[in-house]
Amino acid sequence: MNKEAILKYTSLAAAQRKTVCGTDAVLDEVRKTGKKCVLLATDASERTTKQITDKCTYYNVPLVKLDTPMDDLGKRVGKGPTAAVAVTLPNLVKEILKLVD
Repeated sequence: MNKEAILKYTSLAAAQRKTVCGTDAVLDEVRKTGKKCVLLATDASERTTKQITDKCTYYNVPLVKLDTPMDDLGKRVGKGPTAAVAVTLPNLVKEILKLVD
């Protein structure tokens, strides 16, 4: 997995306003239909990790657990510390998922 490239794609999606940040907002986004993937920071709490993992599994949404802290993930999308980010731009989702495999 190329973490740096994934974070660059996430930054591109954020510049186009095609990201959803924060645990509650990401959980709501996962429930909606459409092509997306969720990125999760390594230092997210156990509760947040379980919520995001369970919801992504139930709705069959790809989940990428990055080896990056919340501060760095949030900085890439122009926010403060962020535990989870959903990328909703289909072309970038496809590229991110290629890098994970």
